[in-house]
Amino acid sequence: MVLPVTLPLHDDEAAIDLVARLAAANGYPSLREFLAHTDTTATAIVHGEMDAMSLVSEWSTVPVAILGKLSARAFGAGGTWQMGCATLSKDMRPGRMHRFCSQCVLGDREREVGRLASRAYRRAWWIVRGIEGCPVHGCRLTEVAVDAAGDVHDFPQFVNANLGLIEEAAATPVPSRQPRLDTYLRDRVFQDGGDGFLDRLDAHVAAEFSRYLGDFLVLHEVKAWMHDGTDLREWGFGLAVRGEDEIRHVLAEVIDRKRPTTQYVELVLGPMVRWLRRNLVKEAYGLVIDLMQEIIERNMPFGEGQTILKPVKTRHVHSVSSAHAEYGLTHDRIRALMKANDPDFRDGLSDGSTYFDAAALRPILEAASDTLTSKETGEALGLREERVHDLLVAGILKQVETRSDDERTYTRILKSAVEELTDRLNGKMTAVASDEGHMSLAAAARLWRRPFHTLVAMILEGSLETSIVPGTAPVLQRARVASDALKLDVSPLAGGDDELMRLKEAELALGTTTITVADLIKRGYLRQRTIRRETGRDVKFIERQSLAEFQDVYISLTEIAKSRQGYRAAIKAELDQAGMSPIFEPEGFIARFYRRSEITRIG
Repeated sequence: MVLPVTLPLHDDEAAIDLVARLAAANGYPSLREFLAHTDTTATAIVHGEMDAMSLVSEWSTVPVAILGKLSARAFGAGGTWQMGCATLSKDMRPGRMHRFCSQCVLGDREREVGRLASRAYRRAWWIVRGIEGCPVHGCRLTEVAVDAAGDVHDFPQFVNANLGLIEEAAATPVPSRQPRLDTYLRDRVFQDGGDGFLDRLDAHVAAEFSRYLGDFLVLHEVKAWMHDGTDLREWGFGLAVRGEDEIRHVLAEVIDRKRPTTQYVELVLGPMVRWLRRNLVKEAYGLVIDLMQEIIERNMPFGEGQTILKPVKTRHVHSVSSAHAEYGLTHDRIRALMKANDPDFRDGLSDGSTYFDAAALRPILEAASDTLTSKETGEALGLREERVHDLLVAGILKQVETRSDDERTYTRILKSAVEELTDRLNGKMTAVASDEGHMSLAAAARLWRRPFHTLVAMILEGSLETSIVPGTAPVLQRARVASDALKLDVSPLAGGDDELMRLKEAELALGTTTITVADLIKRGYLRQRTIRRETGRDVKFIERQSLAEFQDVYISLTEIAKSRQGYRAAIKAELDQAGMSPIFEPEGFIARFYRRSEITRIG
């Protein structure tokens, strides 16, 4: 039945607030008292349940279709809900809180008609926590917690009981720090979509994106968007509302100015990265995720197989470091090519921060990338692939690039280096018509119990007399030595066997200096033996097992820097900051070593 006193429903008023005013207008002391005499509940009215809306329509004469427009309905997964046209997040629910504009409340009491207790009405959008202020008065909304005994839906009762508080708040208004965002979010409650980028997002995603764009502007001190009197959410909204092209432009400018490396995308996007990754599978965030992925892909040197938010499908930008990894060219060679061919090339930056257009320079890099894999190198020299790696470890060949564990497992070696090694070996060998009275290097290594790469090093040093037989086979397959050709102890590498190695070989294996090996022996990390040779000389050796054990547990700063493609000083600073200390503090030019387990733990 129609109540004795009816009231008009305001366009921005929810059904529950109309019912609360009807209760006051009809003399009920509270909303609870009124609803106790009905067949419905406040919760049912708030959620717009049909039976409840029908009752409210009977009481007020307002059609059900109009009453339900601003109901707070659950919507989708993750606690999202809907008010009017806006989809909001669970963080935007009001909880047990009265939120209101004190100036609007006092204005209602002065201008509206009817009983004073029922004049002030709560705007539906006041309960949305993402809205900070009143767009009409430009002031921040007042928030008052409702205790367990109070009724969060009975706004008229709250107003009548707290007039002093409301008048005090109206007398000392606090400006909103996000006036444009407040207006936008309020309008989203009443307007269904639009043509802009933000309009295509759920209202809560638009608000969250504005906040994280603001974080980005603060992180990189983009002063043009930072205005006094407002906060980062307003700054981010100011950029977001300009659309995708402006967002692309601003982020691209920051990236171009700072030229960050690809190691940590968090250093570019800031807290936004965690937000996007947390919501990666949620459809509502798809447009933002795709936009950020595209911006980073097109402006930073990420390549296929790497992941920003999603896996990268196409490389758009290279750095000197990433081009070195892909093409096997030296860093200096890449820089020289870029300077010669890229008018926008910026010099003076680190290898990881020196960018260039990947597609434009790809033909040039491919033409310059004349390298061989370890397998191809073995075929050119006449060796098994394992022996090529021995030559690399011994320093006889230099690797251009070593792939990390999650990439291709082969190394790249400059073709010119293989050709140079072949020429040097040919120059050290004497041509013979046949191999009568001679044996192959492989046979000699077994007979003399010497590592194969040690014999190669001795040939290059001229300390192992070697012949070469005619034919088209690779040079090391045609190399021959006499059974008595080995001259003991003529080289720092000579004399080792399966158990022992010379100090020079250990030095090469560790990629370090003589004084470092001596210090490791002194400290007990490497075990040394002294053996008297046939010549009467005492020769010092290192037990191969002790070197293997040391390499299994420890890693040098030089090796860490090489694997990360960084500078030793920078890597040392990073390790110091992470609390990683070397196993001993070296003096002078002695290398630093760290525990592999600790390096693995910090990534």
